[in-house]
Amino acid sequence: MQSCDSCPHLAADGRAAESESGAELAWQLPDWGLLLLVAAGIAVLLVLVTRVKMHAFVALLLVSVLVGFGAGIRPGRIPEILQSGMGGTLGDIAIVVALGAILGRMMQESGADQVLSRGMLSAFGEKRAPLAVGMTALVFGIPVFFDVGFIILVPLMYAVAARSGRSPVTIALPAIGGLAMMHAVLPPHPGPVAAAEPISVGWR
Repeated sequence: MQSCDSCPHLAADGRAAESESGAELAWQLPDWGLLLLVAAGIAVLLVLVTRVKMHAFVALLLVSVLVGFGAGIRPGRIPEILQSGMGGTLGDIAIVVALGAILGRMMQESGADQVLSRGMLSAFGEKRAPLAVGMTALVFGIPVFFDVGFIILVPLMYAVAARSGRSPVTIALPAIGGLAMMHAVLPPHPGPVAAAEPISVGWR
């Protein structure tokens, strides 16, 4: 047998990593316990937003703290983990959301959303307003990602709902469906690209 001079160092590093992770967690739940904790957190979040009418951001922050504490993370580590997690997420989408909101506001201020809503309703008819918005989102989802398209289409959806006298939900659902279809099946959106990587399918 060959001797391994670095094995004691590897064992020491493994013990140090285990002790460090154990120091971060006050207790450790099994995998099924973590799944139940996440499901309970989602249920509490929905109750806080829909029943208690708490602001969505405050409710999400509160539930995140509770889930982190329930998972065994020490209270002193929770603010740091929240900051790093939310910072990384906002760093990826903040520019997209901000620019999409600016473009949506420009549509409202310039009256472009009213012009588009009148054109769609005159072409499809008020009874087919959800179909008109869905087809628009289907075409709109070709060049832009789902989140950008949704933010840009929000003023248009409200304008169509107000002009047709329908609930905004009945107008928003076809738009979400159209954007989601393009996001799921049309490259270079992330969904089909991620699905193609394991089978080595190239788009070029």
